[in-house]
Amino acid sequence: DIYDDYIRFLSGEQQSLMEISYTKQQQKQKQKQKAKSQDNDTMDVFDKRHRLHFISKMANYYDATVDKEEDSTKALLSLPVSFPIFTAEYSAGGKTSVINIYPTIQFLYSHHIMSRYINEDVQSLLNNSSDKSQICSDFVASATEGLKKEENCADPNKFHAEVKLQFIKQNPQFSLVGIQPGVYLIGMKDQFNVHDRENHPMSGMLQYAVDEIGFVLFDKTNTKSVDDFGPYFIENYILLDLLSKQEVAQNVITYYCKHKEKLDKCLAQYDEKQGKGFICWRFLFNQTTTLPDA
Repeated sequence: DIYDDYIRFLSGEQQSLMEISYTKQQQKQKQKQKAKSQDNDTMDVFDKRHRLHFISKMANYYDATVDKEEDSTKALLSLPVSFPIFTAEYSAGGKTSVINIYPTIQFLYSHHIMSRYINEDVQSLLNNSSDKSQICSDFVASATEGLKKEENCADPNKFHAEVKLQFIKQNPQFSLVGIQPGVYLIGMKDQFNVHDRENHPMSGMLQYAVDEIGFVLFDKTNTKSVDDFGPYFIENYILLDLLSKQEVAQNVITYYCKHKEKLDKCLAQYDEKQGKGFICWRFLFNQTTTLPDA
């Protein structure tokens, strides 16, 4: 093979072609296995038992996609499902609370969900409702009903989180939108961009959004507190820890439980020039180590 010399050079000038060939074969097998796994996931989700049927009529679909108000397909896919896809209960800061995550319809067609979430109840709810306002009303009613009042716990320095309901696979890619404390909407990676939010049926309820890394996509709350609802709210980092096992999320939770006064003080002084959300913590952690104990 005329490319063997190049491969040998790029591989660290290995002398053994057998070793190079073995490495290439391993990579091919790994890629083939990954593709096979993704295909299996897709086939599982789109199995007849887990299909959702929607009909959207328009004169010309491509013309409709240019006009935000006429793009009924995109509007439909951005709507929430009123059954939680993830529920967790946590104790932190002396209180016990519950978090519910609800998916968008488009998120149901991703690799990141467990197909058994799309059961008869979900199918019946969505197949029998073509009214966008009714879907949103059902979501608001379900989200309100699913909220649990905060309860005091004995040890304010103790943190505990327990997953009660889980239909999201580990390490998903997503946009997580905060509606109110304990209520979040999960969608595809770029589903809540600035162009789509303007015409979203629930645009007034979408308060802020972060991705799976913790980057802030938008924020209408203008808060900088781990106790107040917003991009620095402790629930964000509990969810990032449970869904993606983010190391920075675990560090935030540790500081919240053990060094909360330092964290509050540094966060209040943070000017957000380096960025919001995830970006700030590496600066804040350095600051907290230099502050004296209270």
